[in-house]
Amino acid sequence: MNAHNPYAPSRASLKGAQVNEQLHGGVTAWRDKRVMVMLPDASIPQRCVKCNDAVDEPTKIRKIFWHSPWLYLLLLFNVLIFAIVAAIVRKKATVAAGLCTAHKKRRRTMITLAWVGALAGIVVVFLGMGSSAGAWGAFAGVLLIFGSIIFGMLRGRVVIATRIDNDYVRVKGCGDAYLDTLPQFPG
Repeated sequence: MNAHNPYAPSRASLKGAQVNEQLHGGVTAWRDKRVMVMLPDASIPQRCVKCNDAVDEPTKIRKIFWHSPWLYLLLLFNVLIFAIVAAIVRKKATVAAGLCTAHKKRRRTMITLAWVGALAGIVVVFLGMGSSAGAWGAFAGVLLIFGSIIFGMLRGRVVIATRIDNDYVRVKGCGDAYLDTLPQFPG
């Protein structure tokens, strides 16, 4: 009888991560100009990645994804084909990028503004259609919705992957004060 317990912890070996850390002398993150280079799924210094202050716990572990920019050429053919291929070939990593109290509050404010803008855009669409502005009012509402979504995506993110491969994860979005504490990337 198979006594497989789906709730039991994994028996997977963690030797790979330990070997990588030993090869690099215990260092798991470096600075390469304005980019942080880190080992895949390694821990980074627990300070605010924007200003290097103390982290406001709890720190959320984020999954970041990356795919080759050449895939955007598929948008010329079909958006659905691009989405499927990008989902299949993307690479992912986990990053526990911490934020201080001030930057967490700022991020929440930006996300709230994006939601309010998107909801206001929906109201403007209906008010525009019912007014003498007609289609132009509705168009302004649609622009407000998409502008708010883009604003929230750009201003609400913490870090963004610029490249992920088998050896390193390159992350953009860290502040200079945080990057100054990291050693220079040897590669």
